[in-house]
Amino acid sequence: MKDIERIDYLPLGSVVILNGGVQKVVINARGLVTLAVDPPGFFDYGGSLYPQGIIGDQILYFNHKDIAKVVFEGYSDDDDKMMVDNINDWYEKSEFERASAEDLRKNKE
Repeated sequence: MKDIERIDYLPLGSVVILNGGVQKVVINARGLVTLAVDPPGFFDYGGSLYPQGIIGDQILYFNHKDIAKVVFEGYSDDDDKMMVDNINDWYEKSEFERASAEDLRKNKE
């Protein structure tokens, strides 16, 4: 069953710590569909380690529920709020299921 809970996405540039982690992660993408899981799945966020940033083609996929702490909240304005609504609307209408870190681990095995 598809989880269609609307997410109050954090703005781009926000810095978070994920559950079970200590390394800071900066959010640089929202509403991603990836082939890194089978079948292709939806993740709320894409990020990179802070302060290193994106190294090569590495991206961390994670969901809103995976965030343990918000260290810094990025800039938000009316355009950002509209984008959050657009992401939520698109996901509700899409055929994709929300993927998880466990799905990523299974795909690497």
